[in-house]
Amino acid sequence: MPRIIQTKNVVKIVKVLIKKMKNLFRENFSEKRSSFGTPEQRGNLTIYPAVASKILRAANGGITRVAAYVRVSTDSAEQEGSLALQREYFESLIKSNPEYEFVGIYEDDGVSATNVEKRKGFLKMIGDCKAGKIDLILTKSISRFARNLGDLLYYVNLLNSLKPRVEIRFEADCVSTLGAMGEILITVLGLCAQEESRIKSEAITWAVDKLFEQGKYYVPAVYGYTKEKGRDNPLIINEDEAKVVRLCFAMTILGYSFVEIANTLNKRGIKSRLGISNWTASGIISLLSNEKYAGELIARKTVTPNYKTHKSKKNEGEKPKYHLEKHHQPIVTPPAYKVVERIIKNRIGNNDGIPYLKVVPEGALKGFVAVNKSLRGYTLNDYIVASNSVYEEDEDSIISIYADKASIFDLRDYDTVSTLLFEDRAKPSIVINGGKIIFNTACRKAHGSYKAEILFQPAKAILAIRSSRDEKALSVINKPVHLSEFVSVVLESAGLDFGYRYRIYGTKRTRNGENIMLFDLNNAAIISEEKNGYILPKKYAKRFGNGFYENLIDCGLYKIDIEGLWQALQESVPTDSLAEQIVKLNEFCQNSLAEFGIINNKYNK
Repeated sequence: MPRIIQTKNVVKIVKVLIKKMKNLFRENFSEKRSSFGTPEQRGNLTIYPAVASKILRAANGGITRVAAYVRVSTDSAEQEGSLALQREYFESLIKSNPEYEFVGIYEDDGVSATNVEKRKGFLKMIGDCKAGKIDLILTKSISRFARNLGDLLYYVNLLNSLKPRVEIRFEADCVSTLGAMGEILITVLGLCAQEESRIKSEAITWAVDKLFEQGKYYVPAVYGYTKEKGRDNPLIINEDEAKVVRLCFAMTILGYSFVEIANTLNKRGIKSRLGISNWTASGIISLLSNEKYAGELIARKTVTPNYKTHKSKKNEGEKPKYHLEKHHQPIVTPPAYKVVERIIKNRIGNNDGIPYLKVVPEGALKGFVAVNKSLRGYTLNDYIVASNSVYEEDEDSIISIYADKASIFDLRDYDTVSTLLFEDRAKPSIVINGGKIIFNTACRKAHGSYKAEILFQPAKAILAIRSSRDEKALSVINKPVHLSEFVSVVLESAGLDFGYRYRIYGTKRTRNGENIMLFDLNNAAIISEEKNGYILPKKYAKRFGNGFYENLIDCGLYKIDIEGLWQALQESVPTDSLAEQIVKLNEFCQNSLAEFGIINNKYNK
């Protein structure tokens, strides 16, 4: 650590200079006192020297209202003793002086001085100074008052600007904020205090890094665990709290929303570590996200870039991260933790239900994945895997359409002219703009309802809408449908850029009073910034559309038009591994609810 050692030498040199400046300050201060009350005559000019505010108050029959500020940076037993000594010393000092009126002791216990945001005692003292309740503040040293030079100078200037101004005396440094010399000394001493704080911060960070490298971690006891003092002592399960933890995990796995879980705990009067029953959805998410409940430990999740502010941020590679499995006894099994972790990742907001993908297993829309507005975090590959799960290995790989089956004519050399080449407001279409899908009036009329289930064929980049018996599956399509998480996946499937607006015309099929509509994103036109302008896909530079049979294959229409398949309303079913894992955890969930006499009435498809 050569840089830190070098900085320490600089600090020593500065401190030597400070001693000389202190002597000058004392001489300057004593000279001012000796001239108090003695006018100075210069010819016909009489000069009356300024007097210190405290002396002026005494001369006017007033009294100096004095407060003290004390602080320690940690809540250890040793520093608690230091805090008590500071309190006792200043209270005795103030009360023993007949010219002083004791205002009180303002204190901060276990709070750093590098910023003032969390120093409630300090901020209350400043507020009382503004209210005119204090004339003089006594404190041990500049480092007790502030280790951040910016904060130090700001509050010194603030107190100096008050009328009457408030003086600060730093006992150990023999410095007062009165006079220009005092301001110079405070600036230099404040800079030293700030530098010492930086050195300590770097030294502590270096020591912690070395401990982590050696596999030594300090693990505080979270809710559900207890621990004896000492870094190496293990976490011990607190069974009463552990039951609550298991209940939270079980309810999440069964599909309860985080708000429902918080309300359940509050209604039963279950208290947190703070001794109050005030659980919130964000608190439940925080509890469920803690890997310690699975017996694991992740060290260095966050880093603190600035030693002055002490504000931490997520570690995004600035420091090594350490993940240790089987570190201590778990409260829930690792599979239960991973299922809940995925539910948190994929569930939007405070929705209930299980956020997994569902796919249509049979019929004309076989392989289409249901679009769930409550899902997030799924990639294009996740959708492709879900879609492929309902196919056999050799199914739907190569499709051959013969002319005699498609029509009485051989149309292999003909194109189906794309509707993109015509401006047709009366034809059903959708516009994808940012994170929204907008259905035009013609689309809603053709569908026959203002609600529809949206489905997606990821391998072929096709969207579809249909009716559904499941009310939860329906989206309201008479206004923009906000699907920002999903839209990026849809555009990726067709190789489209998120930064443009696209129009895609739809193709409708009807049987037995049931409608489906398909939108092929491979035929998306970019809506130009110019009025009534469109940018068509590159293939339209040489042709008017897809080949007649190619068009049937790409949209999957051959299944309906040639093979006679329909089953358009075939219900989608859960397909990813999350559903299987939840089934395996059923016993754990039921036992966890039974501990509190709760009967599961949550029904999730």
